Amino acid sequence: MKITNQRIASIDIMRGITIAAMILCANIGFNSNLPAWMFHAQTPPPTYAFNPDVPGITWVDLVFPFFLFAMGAAIPLSLRKRLEKGERPHALIPVLLKRWLILALFAIVLGNAYSAPGVLSQPWLSGIFKIMVWAGMFLSLVRTKYPLINISGVALILLIGVAMVKWAGFVPDKSNSDIIILILANIALWGGLIWIFTRNNILARWMVFLFIAAAKGVSSYWPDMLSFIPSTASVGWLFQWSFMQYLLIAITGSVVGDMVLAHSRSDKKEPVADKEVYAGFIALAAVVLQLWGLFAREVTADFIISLFAAVVYFALTFKSRSVTVKMAKMGFLLLLVGIAFDPIDGGITKDYANLSYLITTSGMATLFISFLLMLEMRFGIKWGFVAGVGQNPMLAYTVTSFLIGPVLSMCAIYPFISSLAEGSQFWGVAMGIIMTLLMMGATWLSTRYKLFWKS
Repeated sequence: MKITNQRIASIDIMRGITIAAMILCANIGFNSNLPAWMFHAQTPPPTYAFNPDVPGITWVDLVFPFFLFAMGAAIPLSLRKRLEKGERPHALIPVLLKRWLILALFAIVLGNAYSAPGVLSQPWLSGIFKIMVWAGMFLSLVRTKYPLINISGVALILLIGVAMVKWAGFVPDKSNSDIIILILANIALWGGLIWIFTRNNILARWMVFLFIAAAKGVSSYWPDMLSFIPSTASVGWLFQWSFMQYLLIAITGSVVGDMVLAHSRSDKKEPVADKEVYAGFIALAAVVLQLWGLFAREVTADFIISLFAAVVYFALTFKSRSVTVKMAKMGFLLLLVGIAFDPIDGGITKDYANLSYLITTSGMATLFISFLLMLEMRFGIKWGFVAGVGQNPMLAYTVTSFLIGPVLSMCAIYPFISSLAEGSQFWGVAMGIIMTLLMMGATWLSTRYKLFWKS
């Protein structure tokens, strides 16, 4: 396994795959007669109306938790590197606060940028607005040794905001934020703080995991027991207690990150045996299995088959001390516990997230990264194109909506493809694939030329 400058390729690959899946699911044709498993389980066709009473998960519902997991796995890599350079643990807190502030402001800018074009009279004005906003975000967030570039980006965004208020009548609203980025901002902060205080005690970190899980369970089944907790309604645009439940996924990721980092520095690295390769594919199969069992609501069969897969995995790797085996065993344990919570929670759901969802996806993400690490360690698979996307996540998250999409719309290409996708499953999927590949290409080029966004 090759590690350069504290980067682990498999984590970048996982993040790249997740972002690609995110853009794909956001751009597939919603009116293309595609089956329900191509969308969020709680927003099924043909109406796509949100219904929290629909249990199950699809591949789309794995995007967010897998990204959170990768974020958690990266925490030990970035923060321990600072400690080894001589920084004191308490000095890392301002670093986390700065990251939280950048992401929170980014969430507010994005949220308002999504809604602002609604006041513009012409579609081409909307396209120009989005491109200019993206240019401002690019200049503001690009990593550079010239602070004036970042300052000019902030100034451009402020000028655009003033122009929209004065000439278009748009009223910015701090509550109009991108909820995904806002959750990531809070998880980056609290996940980092938890790691700082438990960096030398994994057991203590798991105790925090259990405490959060218990609090989640109490709030789900006996909400009145937590009535003493202060309300966050007045600052809901910046923080909500419900965000904290996602720490279950990030904490699991941070444990995996520490495991991989410890292995990378160990002098005792054994080659990956053939049995571990076979076992790795069993771990991957267990992840894929959930997309059938939990979506089709064959929960009992899913649990039994997953348990059988775990037993076979343990039998194949009984004598192995490989890091991938250790994390896969942890992943199977989390997976089985999560599936067991499915009937208790009344069925697994992403929205609103329940314990079954949080624990099951934590296990699935752990099994998936163990598979990627096995491939990297045994076969040296680098997947540079995908990893390049994963190294620049915030740029990848925005480039489709604020650059690629507007350019294609202004050239009448996107409306043409959208018209083809109406009622056509082929073009419905093709549209998503086209947009995803364009995003990956743009992000990879930025990464290649070291144009990274702060995140």
